[in-house]
Amino acid sequence: MTHPTWELPVEDNNAALILTPCPGTKEASLSDSIDQLKSQGVTVVVTALSTHEMQEKGVSDLPDLVEKAGLQWFHAPIEDDCAPNEAFQARWKHLSPSLHKALSNGEKIAIHCMGGSGRTGLLAAHLLLEKGWELQEIITHVQSLRPGAFTKDVQVEYIHQFANQ
Repeated sequence: MTHPTWELPVEDNNAALILTPCPGTKEASLSDSIDQLKSQGVTVVVTALSTHEMQEKGVSDLPDLVEKAGLQWFHAPIEDDCAPNEAFQARWKHLSPSLHKALSNGEKIAIHCMGGSGRTGLLAAHLLLEKGWELQEIITHVQSLRPGAFTKDVQVEYIHQFANQ
C-alpha cells in the first residue's frame, strides 16, 4: 500500500512541496508512509496537526519516526478549519528560514495536516508567498492538486490578509 502524495514543483533545482494527508492515517502504516516520503526525496516534514490530534489519530510517534529516518521535522500546528493564530505566526518566523534553505538546496518538503488540503494549503501558501509567488497562482496550483484547499472562508480571508502584509 502506498501513502497518497501530490508534488508541487517550486524551483528549477528539483525543489518541491509534497502535499499529503497525515502519514499513518491512510492505507500505509506510519513507518511505511515515512519511508515512502523519504524514497520520494523528502528531507523535511512539516506537521500542521496539534499534538492532541496526533495522539487522537494514533500517530504521536510521528516526530520521532521522522527524525529516526534522518529527516527534519517541524511542528506548525493550526486548528482544523481555522485561520492560524499568533502562536503559529511566532513559530513560523522561527522555522521558515530552515524551510527556505531546504528549498534553495533543491530538497523536497512534505507538508501535511489531517487530510492534506486545508491547513496543508495554508502552509504551502505561506512558503510560496515568501518566495514571491502571486497568491492567485498559488491557489490555482494547490487546488489543481488538492481541490479541497482554500475552501474555508476563514482560511481564504486569512491568506489574503497575509499576502497583503
